[in-house]
Order: sequence, then C-alpha cells, then structure tokens
Amino acid sequence: MNQVKNRLTALSMLDRAFRGLPDEKIASLYEGLDEEGQESVQLVASVMGEDLEMPALIEAIRISVAKGRINGDLERMALLLTDKCLADCIAALGDNSDDPSEENLREALPAIIETHSLLVTQVMLASVVTGEAIASPIITRLLKHDEEFKLPPAPAVIMAPLPPLKVDDAERLALKEQRKIRKAAEQEEARRRRAQIASSRRK
Repeated sequence: MNQVKNRLTALSMLDRAFRGLPDEKIASLYEGLDEEGQESVQLVASVMGEDLEMPALIEAIRISVAKGRINGDLERMALLLTDKCLADCIAALGDNSDDPSEENLREALPAIIETHSLLVTQVMLASVVTGEAIASPIITRLLKHDEEFKLPPAPAVIMAPLPPLKVDDAERLALKEQRKIRKAAEQEEARRRRAQIASSRRK
C-alpha cells in the first residue's frame, strides 16, 4: 500500500512541476535537444513526422503529459526535456550521485538552479523521484517542504455553478400546464379511492 501511495505522490509532484513550466521554457528545452532527443519528444507526443509549429508542438507535449500519468509518457517527457539538467546534477554530485545525502544535494542544487532555473530543476528532481532513486525520500521532502526548493501549491480547482437552464416562455408554460394536469389527475385518483373506501365501509 505504501508503494502505491509513494508512486501516486511522485506522479502528482511531477505533474505539478511540469504544469509550472511556461510554454517558452518548454520551447527552449526542446530546442536545446539534439536531433535524436527532439525526435524522441515528438514520438512521445505522438506527432512524429509532423511538421508542427512550436505552439502546436507544445500543445501536443502538454496533452501527452496530461494523459501520461498512467502510461508513463509523463515520466518519459520529463526525462527527455530535463536530460541536460540531470546530467549536470549528476556531475555536480560526483561520487555521491548514486546515493546523495541532503547535505550533498543542498551543496549541488544552487548551481543547477542558476544554470537551468528553479522550474526545470524541480521537474528534474520530481522525475528522479518517479524513477525511485535511493534519495527519493530526501528529494520528496525538499520538494514538499523546503522553502528553497519546494513546489508551488497545487492550483485550487473551483467548480463553477452550472448556469440555469434556458427555457423559453412557451416551453415554461407548457411544463406548467403539464404539472397542473398531472396534479389534477392525482387529486381525482385520490378522490376516487376515498369514495371506494367509504362505499365499502357502508356495506
């Protein structure tokens, strides 16, 4: 049960981190990839071979990410777009990259953030957590609670009240007349039953 909960938490953080990336940042990450990396992004976004303008490509990326919590496309896209950020982080951690301590991460991350931005670094860290790295508990704590690295709160979903149904005057009058007829029929049925009961009692 804990594994399932941890998995859902990791995916939720990655989804939230990716949503925080503005379109221009996604565009710059994509353009910074080599040809093979760009083709991989297109493949995950299901637009391989299509000559899309950047706005359409970004929309396709976001759609694949939104749908990708189940099939893994969310993780694949995040890994592809933050590959350089992850590589720089591994290099900065050096011999501690396989199992970094919180102190190791705090020493390495400021330079990574300066180079790649906080938003991209958050996506990279969240993708590491979904990959079940040894340091996942530490990174999760940083992303959830640390003032320097934590993700912004999830946007509140406000359910707007449904607008009232628009019923024209003719339809409204027809409905009113139907209710009136139905009520009269019910009253007549009730009167008939009372008469039957009274008649049976007299017998």
